[in-house]
Amino acid sequence: MQSTHLDIQTHAGKTNRRLNAAIHFVFILMLGFGLLQAETYDLETFLNKVETHSKDLKLAKKDLDMAKVYKKEAVSTALPEIRVDAAYKRNLKDIFLYIDFPDFETGEMTNQKFKINYRNEYGLLARVSQTVFSFKVGNALKAAKQYKKLTDFIYHAKHQTIVKFAKKAFYQTLLLRKVWEVSKASEENAHGNYLDMKKKFDHGQVSQFKLLQAEARWQNVVPETTRAKRNYELALNTLKNMAGIPAREIIELEGDFDRVPAVPVMEQLDTVLDRRPDFNALVWEEKLRTTGVKSERANRLPSLSLDLIYNFSSLSDYFKLERQNHSYIIGLNLSIPIFTGGYMQAQVKKAKIELEKARIKIDKEKETIYNELVNIYLRLEEAHKRIQSAKKTLETAKKAFEIAEVTAANGLATQLELKDARVVYDQARLNRYAAAYDYLDAYFDWQQAVGVRSRQ
Repeated sequence: MQSTHLDIQTHAGKTNRRLNAAIHFVFILMLGFGLLQAETYDLETFLNKVETHSKDLKLAKKDLDMAKVYKKEAVSTALPEIRVDAAYKRNLKDIFLYIDFPDFETGEMTNQKFKINYRNEYGLLARVSQTVFSFKVGNALKAAKQYKKLTDFIYHAKHQTIVKFAKKAFYQTLLLRKVWEVSKASEENAHGNYLDMKKKFDHGQVSQFKLLQAEARWQNVVPETTRAKRNYELALNTLKNMAGIPAREIIELEGDFDRVPAVPVMEQLDTVLDRRPDFNALVWEEKLRTTGVKSERANRLPSLSLDLIYNFSSLSDYFKLERQNHSYIIGLNLSIPIFTGGYMQAQVKKAKIELEKARIKIDKEKETIYNELVNIYLRLEEAHKRIQSAKKTLETAKKAFEIAEVTAANGLATQLELKDARVVYDQARLNRYAAAYDYLDAYFDWQQAVGVRSRQ
């Protein structure tokens, strides 16, 4: 019995191994026939995904929706209010009125009672209220429009920030891919050199020392390639999360550092301030605070409203509309605040303080934006010079490495000299990519700083 059980387990294990092997084989076939294709994302398609997925943008859009609600709420204060109230009462017990009356026959005073209620009471009250005059209504409408403009600029500012960081992350990932490619090419070159040295060693053309040098150079590059690949894959996963792409989806990035935009022209501060949505948001906040002061002052002024009232009532011991009464009333209500214990004065003072804070923030933001423009422009110029220098250095390093390869192959240069030439060449390539990325990083900051909306 035990032997049979072991046979079953052995058979099951073989079956599972065969199944796994079959699945692995199918997976390889799918790769071979291109069924598992990587999705390619350039900067434009990536930004589209980010805009669709961004939770911050969704929150900003909700603020836009809220601004529409505030406007509707403000408009409602200028429109008439119509209210209808209906009522029904069922009296469970009669109510009597007791009165002393003289008896008609004897003339003596006797206590008599009269029923004064009915079983059913029906009532209807319709009321139309219209504000005739109030400073608060006009201020509310004005504030709602200003808040709408404020939220529009806040949304555009958030959109610019999100797009900027998305572009930076995209090109940072491209840079890490370039680092990995350079490291991988260096590893392949070192491995190829090692194989050449091994052939020469086998034929007695080079010493064992040179062979060991070539092998050590190759083995030293392997961990660097592994580390570079890991950094690239981590950055790629960050991009997927930013754009809402499933982690299991295979993606490729389309882009390079061959060309970068030209250095922009320094712009006037006033022109920049007019374009920047975050600064315009502060300007509209100041306008909104100014309206807030007026609104608080309006609470101290009189207001006039008109009321039209219709009242209907009916009394009956049956479920009928009997003994009906209809009344129509028109009235004017004048409200004048006389004394509130200093509350209204305090609200006006609070509104003034908020207005002063808004103006201080505007002055502070002007200084911040000016310094930001100067600093970013310096970064742009410095990075652009580094690009030009890196190009020349790369040409020289490439030529030196090619000479070192030929010289080492002929036995006229040591492995250490070849390694040094390769290190210089690889570093020159990385410096070229890094300079281009630093320039793009500063350029994206510049676009946001001058208020330019661009997806490039």
